[in-house]
Amino acid sequence: MQETVYDFWRMVWQENSAIIVMVTNLVEVGRVKCCKYWPDDTEIYRDMKVTLIETQLLSEYVIRTFAVEKRGAHEIREIRQFHFTGWPDHGVPYHATGLLGFVRQVKSKCPANAGPIVVHCSAGAGRTGCFIVIDIMLDMAEREGVVDIYNCVRELRSRRVNMVQT
Repeated sequence: MQETVYDFWRMVWQENSAIIVMVTNLVEVGRVKCCKYWPDDTEIYRDMKVTLIETQLLSEYVIRTFAVEKRGAHEIREIRQFHFTGWPDHGVPYHATGLLGFVRQVKSKCPANAGPIVVHCSAGAGRTGCFIVIDIMLDMAEREGVVDIYNCVRELRSRRVNMVQT
């Protein structure tokens, strides 16, 4: 949905998000799952200027670093997109250890003063929900020494229908 690209970047700016997590590919099994909302170089979306600074290709994911400016704000923000490529729709990641490493990498790169991490897949429920549950469970395991997947998923589903597809 190319017409929502500006809204996406405006939301990232408004919420002071420094990290975007993308757990879908643009096209899967011949179907478009997500529009390419980032430029290959520099693109202006109304009052938002987005410049791709760096692309790191890793075995199971890509890290893209952007400089984002909002006209009149007199500041440039660095936004990182972590794009996990090894997780097919309605499937499981190719390697569980790769996904855990990905989640840990995302968490380690999030600045303390940043807003919320933006997580998306194609529908915003299945893979997005799984990523969020893993993130919460890693924090819970570290903090409390136990995990409660059932209640975590139940709580997320009370806020978003179909979170974590089963």
